[in-house]
Amino acid sequence: MSDTSTTVTRRGRSRRGLRRSVLATAAVAGIALAAGTGAVGSTTTGAGASTAFTLTATKNDQNPRITGDNQGFSVESADFAHGFLTKALLSQRLKTLGRHGVVRLGGYSMDLVWPAFGRYSSTAAPPEAIGGTVDQADLDGLKALLDDSGWKVTLGVPLKKLLDPSQVKSPTKDPSPAVTIDQVVAEVKAAHDTLGDDLLSVELGNEFDNVSTLTGAEYYTKLKEVAAELRAGVPGVDLKLTGPSANTSTANTRLDQFVTAVAADTSSDPRRLLSEITSHWYPGSHCGSSNVSIPTLMSASTWTKTQTKLDGVMALQDRLSHPVPMVVNESNSASCSGQPGVSDSYATSLWSLDYLLQAAKAGIGRVALHTNTKAICGDFKERSSADYPVSYRYYGAFCAKDQAELDQDKVSPTPLYYGLWAFRQVPEGGRFLDLDLPTSALPQLRAYAVEGPQGTVTAVLVNVQDPTSLTSTADAVTLTLPSTFQKAEQVTLKSDAPGGLSSTDASAISLGGRQVLANGAADGVPTSVPADVQQKSATVTVPAGTASIVTFSHDE
Repeated sequence: MSDTSTTVTRRGRSRRGLRRSVLATAAVAGIALAAGTGAVGSTTTGAGASTAFTLTATKNDQNPRITGDNQGFSVESADFAHGFLTKALLSQRLKTLGRHGVVRLGGYSMDLVWPAFGRYSSTAAPPEAIGGTVDQADLDGLKALLDDSGWKVTLGVPLKKLLDPSQVKSPTKDPSPAVTIDQVVAEVKAAHDTLGDDLLSVELGNEFDNVSTLTGAEYYTKLKEVAAELRAGVPGVDLKLTGPSANTSTANTRLDQFVTAVAADTSSDPRRLLSEITSHWYPGSHCGSSNVSIPTLMSASTWTKTQTKLDGVMALQDRLSHPVPMVVNESNSASCSGQPGVSDSYATSLWSLDYLLQAAKAGIGRVALHTNTKAICGDFKERSSADYPVSYRYYGAFCAKDQAELDQDKVSPTPLYYGLWAFRQVPEGGRFLDLDLPTSALPQLRAYAVEGPQGTVTAVLVNVQDPTSLTSTADAVTLTLPSTFQKAEQVTLKSDAPGGLSSTDASAISLGGRQVLANGAADGVPTSVPADVQQKSATVTVPAGTASIVTFSHDE
């Protein structure tokens, strides 16, 4: 994480928590229709039905900023080992999302790859290395990608074989190649020699609580041991580590244990050891017999569950006398490769835009959306397949229509990608304003406002209702702004597909009338249209299943 990463004071978070509590109480007590801030108006029926919302944006200097580093991608180590992280394949797709970003190399296959460095460079990979072999050629390709895109990287290294066998939870499940600590050191040294400062940190293991019996405190002890080995093996380099990358539990139990151990360790400043403290979050699941639907993904309960997770993560940061950025370094709509028909649907365009803003507003330094890098859309492999580590994931941000396009590096954006692209329209460096959106509005509307460095205000309004539903309405949102503005420009994220939120046709999605091409470049800058603003007030109509990004400025 770069030095611009946002941290949030205790005072700021307590104010936001108080505001949420007040709003929740107001929602229970009942909110008068159109009677002040946060009010919800009546719903009309028939063609052109709309629901009125009245919101007030107020400044709060304790709120986080949009840093330009709030989003990234999580990529399987196996994709890296297969040579997919190249300039030709990924650079333009990253640059379209901005010149700042981080790729996390890790995931499930972190313990399934073979690092071929140092004295292991000519050693054949054992059969257990089903994730492939990482070698210098992969690092060279990654270097070219990072140089061209401006992005940076965190490198995942295996954990299971560095543990005592008695500490491995299921030794016969996905047996790992016998990677040694000196092999890990050789890989990290080669990575630093090749990537330099573009290597932000080294992540030790993936979801340690799923693969080992370690407590959070025991994992912290192991992380310190590995850090000492790395610093001895790569002398003179201030290497930092990333952890604990705990699983997706809302309760944050393992993360709590880890932070407690960090806070109790008076022997070192955590900022010298850790570049960031990491956890994972998937609001839904497709593991085993679990399934998630579009209504559930877009529901108020999922939003609230996510807020509880994020607030819990940030509360743990308060326990450190020297705060370390809190990062969700693996996330998406549903774990276990995503839910077909949901994770690859237009709904994820709106969900990801909302989620990234929700996380940034909570103070999370970055959310890394887990994705495949080179795959054919729908070419899914079961977990039992040897090809599983590099198979298509339904929540991927890009995929190819067929093998011919894949061979030509024509990897088209999925609906998820459009949500990330929309998020990039929010001004970098802007600070979040408070918006008094009541919890009763969440089934219909998500709303955020950011004051830009030049005094502009950008409001993001997401109508999460499915346009194919007979009960859906437009959101007529009246905003009271913190100062007087003379001009407003509106950019719309929408899909023209008849299937509404369930459409998987990414070619029907546009942002300000623009689309992302198969080469990863946009076919133009998103076009804005004038919106009406009356000094300190504006009313914006947001049709069901769309998002509006409205920028208010002082220009005549």
